[in-house]
Amino acid sequence: MSEEIVNPNEHLIIPDWINEKYFTGVLAKDEPNHVKILKFTKVAAIPPGENFTSTMIRVYIKLEMKDGSVKTKTYIFKTMLPDERGGSAINDFGLFPKEAKMYDTYLPAFEALYRAAGWKIQLAPQCLHTEEREGNIHFIFEDLCVKRFKNIDRTKGLDLEHMTRALHKLAEYHAASAVYEEQNGPYPSEFLEGFVTLKASKFHMDAFKLKESAFKKAMLTWGMTDAEKYVKEFPTADQYWAQSLSCLDVFLNDFNVLNHGDFWSSNLMSNYLPNGKIDELILVDFQIVKWGNPAQDLLFFIILSAATDIRIKEFENFVRIYWDRLVECLKVLKFKKPIPTLRDIQSSMYAKENSFYAFFSLMNHLPIILFPTDKDSNLHNLSAETEEGERLRLRLVSNPVFGSVMKDLYPFLYNRGLLNYGDYDV
Repeated sequence: MSEEIVNPNEHLIIPDWINEKYFTGVLAKDEPNHVKILKFTKVAAIPPGENFTSTMIRVYIKLEMKDGSVKTKTYIFKTMLPDERGGSAINDFGLFPKEAKMYDTYLPAFEALYRAAGWKIQLAPQCLHTEEREGNIHFIFEDLCVKRFKNIDRTKGLDLEHMTRALHKLAEYHAASAVYEEQNGPYPSEFLEGFVTLKASKFHMDAFKLKESAFKKAMLTWGMTDAEKYVKEFPTADQYWAQSLSCLDVFLNDFNVLNHGDFWSSNLMSNYLPNGKIDELILVDFQIVKWGNPAQDLLFFIILSAATDIRIKEFENFVRIYWDRLVECLKVLKFKKPIPTLRDIQSSMYAKENSFYAFFSLMNHLPIILFPTDKDSNLHNLSAETEEGERLRLRLVSNPVFGSVMKDLYPFLYNRGLLNYGDYDV
């Protein structure tokens, strides 16, 4: 068995307490006909640079069954980052308690809404175990790779077929979240914050100041006409924080949903039919969910995930693809409030309170997404106030692939008012 197992991140330190004994309860429920564990192997689940807020481990368990046969099970184990590797900063965001509520309560309820309406829709992987121990929260999930689910190469982006299916799935999730709120009342108060939390203001401001110099230097190298103008109009730290805070504004008359909050290509997985077409697509990672306008997820997703040749060309069309499916879902779930028009959703893409998701995606996520896998690409190194940290940050934004995307994307968003930081002057 060990010959087949590949560890995509040899540098990941896996805690000793993740062992056979820990999985006893899960196996008793999931594989009641097993007699004993023959072999227990744990490796990293993903390569470096694919996830910055948690530790993801794949566990292989070889089981002897009651009938004498041997069966191999694999599970995904997700836990918090160690404090010294960036975990203490991340914990201010309350990601894991929020995700526990999503898997324990809300995602099963959303799927139940569709079942009651006669539709079979799976939004997320099955969560087999949630636990808090010594202040840390842990999850054990079904391993979607067993059903041949996989991620798309984040550096290439999604083609039109993948974008369409992902936008449909996002619409299914959003619609159920809106109907659930209509029927059950508001979500807990922590669901009003996502990437931006009042408690994490220092984290945001420090990160902005740390990246600002490298970003402005790189802007002059992307080949943009009027690059100096964009550098000159780059936000001040105060403008950036005012823009960040504005995304916490929720308008009761708007159509609001529980945004996924971190929706990009690595947080969805697909499996395929023999002809290569997508069979199923599923969402993962519900740590940063936030109640608010769906434009927040849409901006983030389109900017970060669409393949370069269609990102700008299909920008407005992507919104329409999402809206078409949203309307179908809201109708089948018998949403009682007014259903948003396409005009409503399109105009919300340019609203002041949603623009943070455009700028944050450009400055924070896109440089990392377009950067090839690298063992040094992690939260700890990216936020290090050292010469090596500054070199890594400059490498990310000076990457020619990133530059060739930004050459067109930055002016495109700027011309739509999404990067107009003067709007946030007090």
